[in-house]
Amino acid sequence: MNDFGSAGVASPDHGGHDGQELDRVRAHVRAQWADALEHDRFGDDDDFFEAGGHSLLIADIMAELGAAAGTRLSLRLFFDHPTVNELTRALAAHGAFRSPAR
Repeated sequence: MNDFGSAGVASPDHGGHDGQELDRVRAHVRAQWADALEHDRFGDDDDFFEAGGHSLLIADIMAELGAAAGTRLSLRLFFDHPTVNELTRALAAHGAFRSPAR
């Protein structure tokens, strides 16, 4: 299993990810936030904590995202990227949800 997030993240624009990949990752991130927060009244640029989140929920979110991506995600990654858009770009920069090559 891969492991990333504890030693930093590439810049959000690194890698030239296409819109479909970002949309797929964003959908995963939004779904986990909505499950954890028990609501979906947040924007993609809203801070998790301002949307009603707390640190205990982060472990669940990152465990679920990591399981879906097939990798272990550092909690630090979330703290460094506390919005849907920031976390989406960080995960996409590492290819966390990239489809296997055909």
